Amino acid sequence: MVRPTPDTVTVIDPSFATRRIVLAACAALLLASACTTMRWKIEPPQITLESVRIVRIAEGKADLSASLRLANRNDFELVIDAIEFDLLLDGRPAATSRTVHVDALPPGGEAKLDLGGRIDVAAVATALMTLGSQLPVPYALTGTVTLKNGTALAFSRKGEIPVVRFDRALGARP
Repeated sequence: MVRPTPDTVTVIDPSFATRRIVLAACAALLLASACTTMRWKIEPPQITLESVRIVRIAEGKADLSASLRLANRNDFELVIDAIEFDLLLDGRPAATSRTVHVDALPPGGEAKLDLGGRIDVAAVATALMTLGSQLPVPYALTGTVTLKNGTALAFSRKGEIPVVRFDRALGARP
């Protein structure tokens, strides 16, 4: 009996049957991984506050109208069921609202959405004093976009909205 010396290398030649089994196992793993569904990361729509208007003041409350712009950053359509949000103007709560109906956002598409909210007149008076300075007003918009399939996507956006001054003789001007 010949014993291998430390300088010799023993080569194991796999048989043809062993190679077929390994190849079949690799093919089965490849097919199984190809059949699994890929989970895409869904980006929430980019939501920007376009404008805020005081619609009316009655019974110690002010009705606000907020215009939002939604932009779909995904490569697929977003079918939205509802949008809920809280709006802060100059660091003060201004409105809390929920949508009733939103059309589907096409891939890379945009939409404009007008929503209403109600706040206390004291908050409006404070905001109007701030607005009297004619500076852009900082805002913070936070909320949730709920898709038709039940997926909830959180969003948060900060920015500034310009203040439009109103002169009775000349009308609105920046």
